[in-house]
Amino acid sequence: MTSNHPSPAALPYAEYDRSSQRRQENLVPSDNASSAPESPVIPKAQEKPWYIQHFTKLLIGFGLGGGAVALVLPWMLWLHCGMSSGSSDQLRLHLLYVTGGIIAVLTLLQTNWKNQGDRLKIDADIKKNEQDAKNEAAKREQDAVKSERDHTRQVHAERRSRYTKAVEQLADEKATVRLGGIYTLVGLVDEWLTDETLDPEEQQKEGQVIINNLCSYIRSPFPLAEKIEEYETHRELENLQKLDSEKLDEEVSSLLQTLLKRFKDSDGYEKPKDITADYAKFHEEQDVRRTIFVEMSKRSSAFIMNEKDEIIETISGMWSDFDFDFSRAPVFYPLNAITIEKGNFSSTKFYSNADFSEAKFTQTADFSRTTFARTADFGGAKFTQKADFGGAKFTRTADFSWAAFTQKADFSWAKFARTADFSEAKFFQTATFGRAKFTRTADFSEAKFTQTADFRNAEFTSKTSFKNAYFKKYAPPFAGISGAARFSAQVNQEDYVFSVSRGSKPINCGTATLYGKSFEIPIRSVLFDPASWDEDKQDYTRFSIPAR
Repeated sequence: MTSNHPSPAALPYAEYDRSSQRRQENLVPSDNASSAPESPVIPKAQEKPWYIQHFTKLLIGFGLGGGAVALVLPWMLWLHCGMSSGSSDQLRLHLLYVTGGIIAVLTLLQTNWKNQGDRLKIDADIKKNEQDAKNEAAKREQDAVKSERDHTRQVHAERRSRYTKAVEQLADEKATVRLGGIYTLVGLVDEWLTDETLDPEEQQKEGQVIINNLCSYIRSPFPLAEKIEEYETHRELENLQKLDSEKLDEEVSSLLQTLLKRFKDSDGYEKPKDITADYAKFHEEQDVRRTIFVEMSKRSSAFIMNEKDEIIETISGMWSDFDFDFSRAPVFYPLNAITIEKGNFSSTKFYSNADFSEAKFTQTADFSRTTFARTADFGGAKFTQKADFGGAKFTRTADFSWAAFTQKADFSWAKFARTADFSEAKFFQTATFGRAKFTRTADFSEAKFTQTADFRNAEFTSKTSFKNAYFKKYAPPFAGISGAARFSAQVNQEDYVFSVSRGSKPINCGTATLYGKSFEIPIRSVLFDPASWDEDKQDYTRFSIPAR
């Protein structure tokens, strides 16, 4: 791969992977931890009562003793006490009954004790079986969690492997391979965001790593873009030089002078040897880089606006919480009709036409210190948060017609070398044009300003129109403590139009005179001579007194 496609380095995952594994191991019992089932609760052996311990002896003793008593006692009573034969027989019978009863009671006691022992043993066996079942279930659960943990590790490792390969693809010579790498990275971001094994913070962290690589690719240099821009501009100069200079209008003539100044030494310009091949590579890279923005757009926030271009509802997208950094990027491809979540384009250079027509910026759009080498088209664009164009340089036409600025719009210190078209634009909050320079036409016709529109210290060198503009709450200030707006005295009076819409706060005008020419311009603003520029002072030297 040539230097045209440097790949952003893959960020290491190893350290985070180790911490992730440790976190998972803390959630799951260690394999080394004792998993042996607890000893079953075996009841203490029932202590044998005395009659059980001597059951046999008692049984034999009572049997023999009872029998002996039953035989001897009646006989002795008959012999010595004169008990009748019938009575002695009855006594013998009762003694045998008593002996039998005692033996029966002993037998019942022994049987009862045995039954109790069996019951306790059965209960112990049941408890043991229940404990064994619990231990088995716990082991199965532990094995399942371990298996899930191992599977998660495998999935994460596989993702990181795909990530590394995709980053390498971004440096490939073939555009199709680079596109494949981009789609892989985009898919990986979505996978991390939907990974339920990670908490939201970790999901965001993993996704941001990949977003950083995509942004890094956008910011990577592409020398061919500058080469193509130079070629097209030089060809434009050649075409203008073929025209009759006396028939050129002021706008075209000014452009011709600008191009002649840029290519002072036309003979020193070397045309590309194979412009066809260069254009093929150029268009391929345009498609690759725009694809990144298209995929980001699909996952960005959406908002619903009413017929007045006021936001009714904002719906967050999958990638709404990521940070995007396109600062200092070389941009040479259209970005029209897409949604840009966080448009940090500060210090960016647009080599070809910057087409943001119908684009939507859901958060702050930062174009501060940006250079637009060719036309900048923001026609119909929607800015839902602050739009910062402070210090931006517009080399060609800047089109903001029909654009809607929901929050503050900052164009302070911006330089418009060609037409600046803000016709029918809507500013719902403060619009700042302080120290902005309008070298050619400044068109604010039918623009609507809900809050303050600040034009203090702005510089208007050519036609300026506020025809049918609408200032809802405040008349626009053109002068103040910080300084006054400047209007060229080298144009015709009719080139300045300050007739606002009916119902609007007025632009209060007064008269200012320079070189004997009087103009109706905003009160306290001044006329100046564009030809009075002093290089040492870096300012103009000829001004009128403030209009009054």
